[in-house]
Amino acid sequence: MKQIGIVANTEKPEAVAAAARLVRELEARGLRALLTPGAAGAVSRPDLAAPFPGGHGADDLVIVFGGDGTLLQAAKAVATLGLPVLGVNTGHLGFLTEVEESELWPALDEILAGRWQVEERMMLRARVIRDGAEVLQADALNDVVVNRGPLARMVRFTAEVAGVPVADYAADGLIVATPTGSTAYSLSAGGPIVHPAQEVLLLTPICPHTFNARSLVLPAGEVVAVRMHNPSEVVLTADGQYCGPFLPGDLLLVQRAPHTARLVRRHAFRFYDVLRRKLSEPSRKIGTSFQP
Repeated sequence: MKQIGIVANTEKPEAVAAAARLVRELEARGLRALLTPGAAGAVSRPDLAAPFPGGHGADDLVIVFGGDGTLLQAAKAVATLGLPVLGVNTGHLGFLTEVEESELWPALDEILAGRWQVEERMMLRARVIRDGAEVLQADALNDVVVNRGPLARMVRFTAEVAGVPVADYAADGLIVATPTGSTAYSLSAGGPIVHPAQEVLLLTPICPHTFNARSLVLPAGEVVAVRMHNPSEVVLTADGQYCGPFLPGDLLLVQRAPHTARLVRRHAFRFYDVLRRKLSEPSRKIGTSFQP
C-alpha cells in the first residue's frame, strides 16, 4: 500500500483534527496521503489536495472521517473506481462507519499488514426518460426517492415491474431502496429491515393515502418503472441529494447499478448486534441515522 486518500467532514472539528493526525502518521511511515480539496485546506496542507473522486484513482484505500452521511457520499463517489473505503466515526455512534477514532491506529496497523476484508454493498441507478431521451442519471447507495417537495398535496404514481403495473399509489412520495437503505428513510416510512448482504430492491410508499398500500420486496435484477399522474412536477433525490425535477409524462427507471460500494471491514459485520442495540434504544436524537 503506497497511497491513501483522505476525506473529512470539514464541518466537524474532530474530523479535521483526526485527518491531520493521520496525514502526519502516514508521512512518518513513508506513505503518501492525498486529500480532497476541502480537507486539504482544513488541515493546512494544500500541497496534498486532489480533485475528488477523479484525482484519487491511484489510491489504494480511502479513509473517511465523519459520520454515516460523509461515508455514504464518499463511498458512492469512488464506487466506479472500485476503491475500498474505511469509515472512521468522529461523532455519534455510526453504523456504516467501521471504527471509532480511538481505534484508528490499531486498525491502520491491521490494514497495512493486510488483515482486512471488503464488503460489497449493492447500489441503485436511476434514470429519467423525457420525450424518449434520457435527461438524468444518478446512483445511490441508500435510496432513490420521488416526493412532493414543499407542495402540500399528494402525488399519484404507478409502479411497474417487468412491464406489469404492480401498484398504484396516492402518497406523499415513493422510495426505492437497497438493503443498506432499508434502515434509513424506507424504515421511517414503514418498510421492512433487510440484511445488507441480501440483494433485493425495496419499494416503499411515503404516507400512502390508503390502508392497503404496502412495501414490496423485489429481486435485485428487476427494473422498477415509475410514472406520475400529477399535473405538476415533484422532486427526485438520490441518497438525500437533489437530482432534479420529475415532470408529468416522465418515466423513472430504477435498477441495480453496475458497480458496488466497497466498505472495509476489520472483522465480520455486526449487523444483528447493531440491530439489537438500535431497536432497544428508547429514543434517538433528531438527525441521527440508523445504518447497520
